[in-house]
Amino acid sequence: MTEYTLVFRRAVGHWPVARPRAHAWTVARPIISGPGDAPWGETAREAAGAPVPDETTANLAQLFVVPICSALGLDGVAYEHFLMESGVLGAALAVLNASPFALPAEVETARKEVQALVMEAEVQHIVERVSA
Repeated sequence: MTEYTLVFRRAVGHWPVARPRAHAWTVARPIISGPGDAPWGETAREAAGAPVPDETTANLAQLFVVPICSALGLDGVAYEHFLMESGVLGAALAVLNASPFALPAEVETARKEVQALVMEAEVQHIVERVSA
């Protein structure tokens, strides 16, 4: 068993100035941006014309951490490639962006849903390797 931690980030800004507004969740770990990209995908957000937090809130963010126990036995880099290629990260973002997180139980439910997505992808990977 190998332990790994997925980390998601959501910037919090003000939109309009008097009302806090949370942006969409992004993947913070594994780091999927290329060298020279701004951290947390800020460049992509600006290119899409989405609002960018002002200087007073630029460093505010919510983090969502999901511990993973993997049976695949891959090193960190190989496991990150597996997560990206399997589509788990996109599916996890869909779960997080759809979750209201108004109650503590909703946070735990979202964490379990992401863990289930990872387990499903791992089982599929194992079945494909055994079938080949």
